[in-house]
Amino acid sequence: MLSAEFSASNDLIQAIDQLLLAGFTNLNHSHQMSLQRVAQVYRDTPFEQAMLSAVTDLSNGVFQPAAFMLLAVARASLQAAQHDQLLQQIRVQLGRPINDQSTSKAVALAATPPLLGSVQHWLTDLAVMGFSRLEPAMINAFTPTLAQLQTNPDYLRTSAILSGWLHELQLQPEQLPLFRWGDLWTRAMLSTLSLNSTPPTQPVSGTLYPLGIEWRQHSTLVSLVVYAVLEADSKASLATISQSAYKVAAIQQDQLWLLFPELSLLFDSLSTAKALVLRDAASLPTGQLLWDAQTASLGAKYDLLDVAERYFGLNPKQSIAQAQLAPQQRHPVHVAEPVVLSNYQLNQTTEACTITTGEHSFMLELGLINGTEIDLAVLESAQRLFGLVRYDAGEWLLRPLATSLKKGKPLFIGLENGKVFKKAPKNNAVGILKERASRLLREKS
Repeated sequence: MLSAEFSASNDLIQAIDQLLLAGFTNLNHSHQMSLQRVAQVYRDTPFEQAMLSAVTDLSNGVFQPAAFMLLAVARASLQAAQHDQLLQQIRVQLGRPINDQSTSKAVALAATPPLLGSVQHWLTDLAVMGFSRLEPAMINAFTPTLAQLQTNPDYLRTSAILSGWLHELQLQPEQLPLFRWGDLWTRAMLSTLSLNSTPPTQPVSGTLYPLGIEWRQHSTLVSLVVYAVLEADSKASLATISQSAYKVAAIQQDQLWLLFPELSLLFDSLSTAKALVLRDAASLPTGQLLWDAQTASLGAKYDLLDVAERYFGLNPKQSIAQAQLAPQQRHPVHVAEPVVLSNYQLNQTTEACTITTGEHSFMLELGLINGTEIDLAVLESAQRLFGLVRYDAGEWLLRPLATSLKKGKPLFIGLENGKVFKKAPKNNAVGILKERASRLLREKS
């Protein structure tokens, strides 16, 4: 059961989204009241005067990027508070300690670079016009700016958000995904406040036990996050490795691994159930490892589910350190609590499937496992699974990432497609596109 505060913040987020839908040149009395509610939330806080000034400007038709930036900050801070409430709830439910370890924070830019300034103005124009009244000319006018963003690695976060969203805006769906578009508008605005710089790293040496891979993608970008246990200096911690790459529609599911050739060793580790020995690998305060195959080598055999259950079972045998996200990154979608379930039961209906063990019950994310290595047929015969507990649309969901075959071999999402590392298909789309890009560069030079 979620708190009344959580529901109240949901209501206010929805009210902000209605402002973005209608457009700030078309506000009615109800919209004006919503703006006042936003200002009231920040009374007696350091944001009080700035938020009051921004709300006054927006109510009076004074539309500057700074006012919309504060609106984005207001919406994001509500979601950060929701993230913290959800994380506390699920960790209490699973019998785990609450970790308040702070992480590094983004450093705001002293001045906005012209390219990021163009992004802010375009996002301001979208809000002023309103999502429900956007015209193709306004949407397409941003294409040249996006092309420039994509060539600069400092703006990767901004370009990754906007490349997918621009494609959605151009499609103009009949059923507008308002909450999603509100999120994308908010995160794009916030991404212009700081560069995509890498925080200071620390070298770490130890043994890494990869546990599973979470794939995320839209039409123009694919990302993967590897979840692992790192044992170093007689301590264990949750470690992640994240990689992203731009893609096009011609690159199908079975070729996505070809976008990440540097991860072949990591794939070998998972598929052969051999741990990785790390020597002076770069680690961030958030627990992320900056992958460099030169700092890793295959080590001894390990049992994926035994390692996972030791730290992430419902009654874990050993504690593990888990770093918190920085405040500006906290969002309900980023709640991802690793868990191992054993001796569970599946309860299927025509619309959903619930997985239950003891007093714990979760809905399965069927849309993300159907057609993968870990479908319902596999889960029915498996005894244990490793996955992530996530929150979406008012309920807790379980996203399976790995289990094992009867012979004890690890089975994880991405295993079948990863075979392209051994033998890539002839005339694969990734190879053809790289060859054409290389030819174009040679011709230009």
